Amino acid sequence: MEKRVKQEYKTSSRAGILDYLKQNRQRTVSAGEIHTHMKAQNRQVNMTTIYRYLEKLEVEGNLMQYTPQSGEKNGCVTYQYVDSKHKCGEHLHLKCVQCGFVEHMDCDFMKEIASHISAEHGFALECKGSVLYGLCKNCRGQGR
Repeated sequence: MEKRVKQEYKTSSRAGILDYLKQNRQRTVSAGEIHTHMKAQNRQVNMTTIYRYLEKLEVEGNLMQYTPQSGEKNGCVTYQYVDSKHKCGEHLHLKCVQCGFVEHMDCDFMKEIASHISAEHGFALECKGSVLYGLCKNCRGQGR
């Protein structure tokens, strides 16, 4: 018996959404921003399509979803495209509440943090989706 593989649809809408996410990979974007961008590119895509594709990308591990924290500028769920090289399950993320910039803490300090938490607190750190919120150096420098 032959096993059927589900066919992946590659539409211009999906390609446009993915391109926008990749172009803005250093910050988070909302579904509304994606929709506005697509309209500006004369690509008619409805919000349901955007949300379904965002969900698909998240399940595949290519997208991180951020829930808004009190004090965040836009106050809505935002998304960030991530490359597989980032290994987001192994490090924390620093997110600016003003501009949405996200820094991946994929440095040696993460090993120190994880080691300390394990040794001193008996706790194994699981970083996927872990975010520390604050102001990035650019927003702090602008006196926002």
